[in-house]
Amino acid sequence: MNRMPPWSSLAVVTLMTGSAMGVSDTRYRIHATHARLNRIVIGDVIRSVGGLPAEPVDSACWDSEGSVRLQRARIRIDVDPIRNTGSIHASWIDENGAWTFDNLAFLAPHHASGLRIAETAAETRLVVGDPIATNVYLHGDTNAGPPMVPTVFAYLAAWGPARVTLDGEPFENPLDGPLPDWGGHVMVTAGVRNLDGEITTKDGDIYDMSKKSVGFTDPADLEVHLTFHDELIPPTSNIPPDFEFFYHLVFENVMIGITHREADWNAGPSTR
Repeated sequence: MNRMPPWSSLAVVTLMTGSAMGVSDTRYRIHATHARLNRIVIGDVIRSVGGLPAEPVDSACWDSEGSVRLQRARIRIDVDPIRNTGSIHASWIDENGAWTFDNLAFLAPHHASGLRIAETAAETRLVVGDPIATNVYLHGDTNAGPPMVPTVFAYLAAWGPARVTLDGEPFENPLDGPLPDWGGHVMVTAGVRNLDGEITTKDGDIYDMSKKSVGFTDPADLEVHLTFHDELIPPTSNIPPDFEFFYHLVFENVMIGITHREADWNAGPSTR
């Protein structure tokens, strides 16, 4: 079942060259466009942030209602997952205005950073304390992130404080103390949404968090997910329920470039 949108594309470039710098270097450079904003008010608004409805809001939109295509949207990711450094910049225009998102520092999430197969296929291991994780499973029934989406393979996942602007003005976080930053999360994954924007189970039913172990994802597709939100709080009437404010985009047209330089390649023994 090919669920890739007609404007979705994938280019994966892996370059491996020698380095005598003494430290291995790995770089992920990712560019994506054609985003969906996933956000719909689901009742009488009881809380707003910066003039935008904050609760009750559905930011999952599993049945695609509230999942709206944005033509002017792009994200650029340039990070080193070994040193946990780099930058993420996104910009888009939606019904609320013109946005920018910048993530220049990275911090490990409150939950595990991902799930990996261990030494054998019968064993798995949680990755803990990694601000930028690669080649991990997230969400669903992994216990690495809430089951807002099905268990999905992530080529890259990053967390850290994000600065956000709306129509050229700071869109600050008033919920978590003096800092203006939001909790930012970006992940590059296999496909989660189908052509209509739905998230489904393996049987074709609409996904929800009670079906976290039977969600469907498409390994032939790629998506970049971007969210920003306040810190975890007691449950609200939002989806996901753990945040007072949540903003969620999914980019569908994705290009990935990966470079790796091995440390001291020229210093070791060689064979002919």
